[in-house]
Amino acid sequence: MKKTILTYMFIFAASLIHSQNQERLSVHFFDIPENLESKFIKFNSEVNSVLENAGYGKSFYKIYKVKQDDKNKTLRYFQISYYTSDKHYEMTHNVSEEYKNIWDKMWDSDIGKKVWTFDNKTHIYRKVFRIYN
Repeated sequence: MKKTILTYMFIFAASLIHSQNQERLSVHFFDIPENLESKFIKFNSEVNSVLENAGYGKSFYKIYKVKQDDKNKTLRYFQISYYTSDKHYEMTHNVSEEYKNIWDKMWDSDIGKKVWTFDNKTHIYRKVFRIYN
């Protein structure tokens, strides 16, 4: 009986450790009004600069855009970021007061009101987890 309980405890602990260290991505699909694109890129650069200075690497948040002649009229932008664990995600989102201030300022701007809407129509956000090695 003792052996069985210990085995179950080991399996449970191992599954917790695995879930805490599972590779993940944050992905955003959204649109940026043409008049806000340069402001959005500047905001993203500021955030990336703070993260780079904190040791998280260059271009932590990567932005992509469909080609001009692409027929899709919505969700033309894509942003991706990579995390090794939930702890890594939390660390990058709580890196410094400067980081927090950049985001606070953004939420009060047109970028916050017109791009980061998280409404599943004009902005889709997902945390995705790798399921196959």
